[in-house]
Amino acid sequence: MLRRTAAVRLVQWAIGGPLDEAAAYLGITPSLVRFRTNTDFKRWERAGRSPAEFERVLRELGAELRAPRRPLIDYQRRREALRDWALPPDEWDALVSELPPLPGPIRPPVGDRKRQDASVYIWVQVTQGEHLFAPRPIEAEQPRHVQREWALRRNTTWYNLVRPNTFRHYADLRKLLAGYSQQLARDIDSGTGRSSTVNE
Repeated sequence: MLRRTAAVRLVQWAIGGPLDEAAAYLGITPSLVRFRTNTDFKRWERAGRSPAEFERVLRELGAELRAPRRPLIDYQRRREALRDWALPPDEWDALVSELPPLPGPIRPPVGDRKRQDASVYIWVQVTQGEHLFAPRPIEAEQPRHVQREWALRRNTTWYNLVRPNTFRHYADLRKLLAGYSQQLARDIDSGTGRSSTVNE
């Protein structure tokens, strides 16, 4: 929450206007998560820190961003390129075909639900956004009862994708998704290759 608050405050200082507009600029959707800076600052205070310290650190970070040591990444451009994006089925099939075989007879499912979760993981890597705000077009196309079922399993799959000591299947999948994410980010930033067709 503090990371989200920091990002919104930095954008507000850069572009002016109210906090809600700064949050919208970052793609933070009020319908998906509450954004209240007062609550976030209270959490900071309860941790034994002062709001003035938070403000000071943000000012230092803002000064560094005004004179960066390397070119800044246009994350808004990346979010816009991936606004309604999901892994195409053929590219998903190619990715999972590279997964090393697992011992034993049990095979983890690699259907559309996992393709949606993998798409969210890639979106987070490319945009540095929160998974709560990632588009879920595959899920949106499912019948209501399937959407409810996927929603119930969403956090478990996400946890398995991001935790360091996860099951081998997820660790192997994460490596493939990381490589895909890096290439997709390069494509979007350069304006060539896959970036021109990610929304098709």
